[in-house]
Amino acid sequence: MGEHAEDPRFAAFYGLLVVEWRLGERLDAELEATAGVSLNRLELLLHLHWKDGRRRMSDLADALLLSRGGATRLVAKAEQEGLVRREIPPDDRRATYAVLTDEGRAAAERGFPVYVEAVQRLFQDFISDEEAEVLVRVWNRVLEGNDMACAPISAAAAALPEPVQPG
Repeated sequence: MGEHAEDPRFAAFYGLLVVEWRLGERLDAELEATAGVSLNRLELLLHLHWKDGRRRMSDLADALLLSRGGATRLVAKAEQEGLVRREIPPDDRRATYAVLTDEGRAAAERGFPVYVEAVQRLFQDFISDEEAEVLVRVWNRVLEGNDMACAPISAAAAALPEPVQPG
């Protein structure tokens, strides 16, 4: 890292990667142990659950921040586990939808409270509301600046009160 180690912006980026990786691993392990579902599967199931249980595969890939191939593999594994099924509508044979099964809905409902509690304990307990607002604004600005806007982050940033300017 050399001279970069003393650059706070570099350290902030590196810290983001470390926090995401380590907390993601811990969250995944806790979800598997407590709710019997991985973090990736839970994210898939929740995205379907929040959209009335059905979503076009291409839209799902964008929502999950995965490539089309990555989303297809994730859905295929979830399908093998009976959590989702794929459906091709008769009026548009080019489209494929992922559809939540009853078992998938139960897994989402079982995993979500574990997820919320773990996020509180692993992340939210260590930052103030003001720090969270700064993070949301920064992540939104970085994502939008790189033409990678993320709807939930953009919505959260837009809902924040205007920052108080010193002086």
